[in-house]
Amino acid sequence: MTLTAQFELIGAALANASRAKILCVLMDGRAFTNKELAAAAGIAEPTATAHLRHLAEAGLTVSLRSGRSVYHRLASGEVAELLERLGGLTPQPYLHRARRSLGASDLLGARSCYSHIAGRLGVLMLDTLMAKGVVALQQETVAIADPGFFADLGIRRPPGRPQAAKLCLDWTERRPHLAGPLGTALMDHALAQGWLCRGAPRVLSVTDQGYAAFARHFSLTREEIDRVPDP
Repeated sequence: MTLTAQFELIGAALANASRAKILCVLMDGRAFTNKELAAAAGIAEPTATAHLRHLAEAGLTVSLRSGRSVYHRLASGEVAELLERLGGLTPQPYLHRARRSLGASDLLGARSCYSHIAGRLGVLMLDTLMAKGVVALQQETVAIADPGFFADLGIRRPPGRPQAAKLCLDWTERRPHLAGPLGTALMDHALAQGWLCRGAPRVLSVTDQGYAAFARHFSLTREEIDRVPDP
C-alpha cells in the first residue's frame, strides 16, 4: 500500500453541483439546517441529507444539534480557505457569465468569506490598510505596522501573535482580501457597529452608518464600494 493523500475523497465530494451550492452557502460562516440548505440548493430535503453525509465523510462539514434541530457548518476555517482558493481557479469565461447573473451584484459587492469580509469591499479595505501603512506585506505574511488604527476603530486588542493577519485570494476580484484573526475581528466589529448587516447567505449589505464609517476610516466613497466591475 502506497501512502498518498486521498484527493479523490475530497474531489468526489466536490464533484456535484448541489453539494457545491451547499458549500457555497456554508461559506457564510454560520450554521444552517438541512431544510435551509435544501432550499438554497434547490433540492429535496432527503437529497440534501445524503449530500451532507457525503460532505461530512470527506471532512468538509460537521453537524451540531441544538434542541430538536440539527445544524450544519464547514468543518474549519482551513476548509473555507481551501474552498476560496479553489474558487480562484474558476475559469474566467464562467466568472464573466456569473457576474451578469441575477443577484450577482450582491455577492460581488460585499460578502462573508467564512469569518471575514470578501468581495469588492474586502479588497478595497485591504488596499486602504496597505496604502495607509497600517499593514505591510512580508513575503507571504501580513505584519500589523500600526495597531493604533484598530484602537481608533474600537477594536481594543487586535491580534498580535504571528499570523494574526493573512491574505485570502478573493475568487471574484482575483486579488487578496484580509483574513486571519484580524480579518475576523474587523468583520465582527463591522457587524456589531451596524456598518454591515447580513441578508441572504453570504451577502453583507452596507448600511448608511457603514458608508459613513468606511469613508471616515478607510477613505472609501459610496461609489467605490457600490461599483460593479464591467463583465
